[in-house]
Amino acid sequence: MSEKEKAIKALRQMIEQNEARGQKESKLRDWFNGLNRDLWKAIETLQQA
Repeated sequence: MSEKEKAIKALRQMIEQNEARGQKESKLRDWFNGLNRDLWKAIETLQQA
């Protein structure tokens, strides 16, 4: 697995964890959603590189 693939995998795991936390912590849901949008942008950038 390349470094890029490892980074993408790690970012996706972070997104999954954030979604779970956002479900538990309704007050933080918007914050986690914003964070996940940024993480998806990072994944897209890595995939295009």
